[in-house]
Amino acid sequence: MRSRRGGWPVTAVAILLAATGCSAAPRPAALSQPSPRVSVTPDARKTALAETAKRLPAVLAAQGPVACSWNEDGWRATAYDDAFRTPVADFSSVTLAPLLTEIAAKAGGEKAVVQSPCDEEVDPGVNPISPDGRRIAVQVDFPSDSDPTHVGWLDLGTGTFVDLTDRSNKKGYVKETFSDENPGFAPDGSFWFLRDSQQFFSAGPDGRLTPRRVSLACFNNRHESTFYRVVGSVAVLCPGTIHPSGRFAANPSRVAVGWNLFQGAELELLANTVERYEDAPLQLPFGMRIVMRDGGLRHCDPLAWLNATDLLCLGGSNDLYTARVNPGLARDDIDHIQHTEVKVKNKMAPETETPIISVAVSRDRRSLIIAAGENNDTAKLYRVSLASPSDPVELGPIPAESREHFTLLSNWQLPVRVDAASH
Repeated sequence: MRSRRGGWPVTAVAILLAATGCSAAPRPAALSQPSPRVSVTPDARKTALAETAKRLPAVLAAQGPVACSWNEDGWRATAYDDAFRTPVADFSSVTLAPLLTEIAAKAGGEKAVVQSPCDEEVDPGVNPISPDGRRIAVQVDFPSDSDPTHVGWLDLGTGTFVDLTDRSNKKGYVKETFSDENPGFAPDGSFWFLRDSQQFFSAGPDGRLTPRRVSLACFNNRHESTFYRVVGSVAVLCPGTIHPSGRFAANPSRVAVGWNLFQGAELELLANTVERYEDAPLQLPFGMRIVMRDGGLRHCDPLAWLNATDLLCLGGSNDLYTARVNPGLARDDIDHIQHTEVKVKNKMAPETETPIISVAVSRDRRSLIIAAGENNDTAKLYRVSLASPSDPVELGPIPAESREHFTLLSNWQLPVRVDAASH
């Protein structure tokens, strides 16, 4: 019997293995068999955080127009190209659902909500996301209207919810419970909210609260003001019509001229403030009332300041125009009702019987975007140049994905100098 070179005969090797109880080495094929695959379930919480941190800032930073829509599931914000045809970024509040459900349950509430960046009628004021894109303002609602609401922010990096209301509540023998609402971020990154329907507070990243004052400009005693803008250290209740100087705002007001009443504006100083809603006087400070003239007197629902002197108005027949207003008309020495007339400067869009659904200034502030029609399914979008006004140019229909309760992100507000409003 032949043997392997330098080894034992094959038969001898086999006998030896059998005698010692050893088995032959496994075949190479057995070594190469893959291990069974283990399915990994995606972490809905981590996915929601990552998607929100990526998509929502992208929508709010987009240079083209942004449209919002909503249904029973929540709201959606979609940014489009300049022609308003191709979506370039979008975000749905449904993405936050796993996190909001968790936040509401932990706080003992019914649901947690994040405000849409758009609003159907006015500039929403404070932002639902912090300027650095790292935090989201959240409000927790409870089943009964008599139950207190909570506010706080969701950290998109860690997934942690900071419940500022719960931190403020006193527990134990002497209890004190607060109800907070209308949260949002100011341009400097501070977090603001309204406490007990009476007083505004702000908080820095450390959660420490600072009481803030509310301006009597655009103030009413019915506590119906949901939207506000922060100017310096003051909350102002007419976010879209604050003058770029930060000194005053144009508040819609009826102006009596002879026997007739015209819709105009009252120029109200932001520096007139109170600490709490209940401190407001029954007779609010007077401001100069203005009415627009273009041959005859015209109605004006003030929408926004396009610069330091041009006020954009929505007329009584769905017409849009600008009026030239001297900022010096806003004074602190008016002790009775006064009014003056100012001239129409430019006509932006003619009178029309077609209902206007939404109007917005573009982010670059070069044009006005108008959505007009009998309903969202048949409405059309138009663009008007602010630099050289002419007849509105049709862009096309409202995109199908944004038609349900459609509205535009307004971009009404110019950057405001806070030196005059921060004292």
